[in-house]
Amino acid sequence: MALFILLAVLLGSLFVYSARAASWAEKTWPPGGDFIELDGEFSGMRLHYVLQGESRPGVAPVVLIHGASGNLRDLTESLGEPLARETLAVAFDRPGHGWSGRGTHPRIADPAVQARAIRQAAAKLGMEKPVVLGHSWGASVAAAWALQDGEGLSGLVPLSGALYPWPGGVAWYHSVVRTPLIGSIFIRTLIVPGGKALMKKGVAANFHPDRAPDGYAEAIALPLLFRPSEFRANSEDTANLKPHLARQSADYEKIRVPTIVVTGNADYTVSPKLHSYAFHNAVAGSELVKLKGTGHMPHHARREAVVDAVLRLARGERPRAGQTTIHSDGRVEMPEAAD
Repeated sequence: MALFILLAVLLGSLFVYSARAASWAEKTWPPGGDFIELDGEFSGMRLHYVLQGESRPGVAPVVLIHGASGNLRDLTESLGEPLARETLAVAFDRPGHGWSGRGTHPRIADPAVQARAIRQAAAKLGMEKPVVLGHSWGASVAAAWALQDGEGLSGLVPLSGALYPWPGGVAWYHSVVRTPLIGSIFIRTLIVPGGKALMKKGVAANFHPDRAPDGYAEAIALPLLFRPSEFRANSEDTANLKPHLARQSADYEKIRVPTIVVTGNADYTVSPKLHSYAFHNAVAGSELVKLKGTGHMPHHARREAVVDAVLRLARGERPRAGQTTIHSDGRVEMPEAAD
């Protein structure tokens, strides 16, 4: 009995601590942009977005789609300013992430469904024939967009993309989150202290072998991830991605959008060979930009190369079919056959 009471007190204390931490995070990092209401199959969903720059003649607008365990700030902090100097760029919080609502669509964890939601939002904002960049998990959304409405795009940039099913499974805690009752207790008591303890190490591992910018977690409002609703959405997206990619990847050869695939060849988070190289080989006429010695976050570590790829497509330039290798010392090897 005493042990039960002690456990109840501990869980209660963790619940209060986690609730206060979530409230603190929301007050510290309020929405930085505006909201747009969707309709049709997404009736009731509200997406948060940030617009930067302005439309320019002859330069397509850009849509930025972030990956897992993050929000739009990861892309606005890295790519927003340099892109905004040249064109209009919009970044969206994916459904359930950052300040976007998750909505009630029963298949919202499917990247193809998220692509339809963001397509609708971009159209409502008047983003005509954009270049779409998707990072990591977000690359699956960008690829789905290209399959759904290739003629409506000026270009596609999968960045360190998760694009194909992979060997093995996902982290153990995703199974816990899906467990009735236990999952709810878990995300409301243990995620905040666990996330706080592991956040610095997790950021370093995601950037390895590159160094994360000082203050990165604060700059992108990473503590928002540990709110129960967002952590559940992120877990649902991650745990269900593999079967969705198994279906989606079978159609990649149908993509005809001008495409530049950008990846670091030292990415230990998402295998370049399994994902980016394979996608490049599947999409006819695409260019593979291989960043030697770079990890999973090229938009921070090798920003100029990522911006160059996006703006070349935005200006209507054709991809350099084949492989472009950019070394850490700046040397560039022009297109050749991919590995």
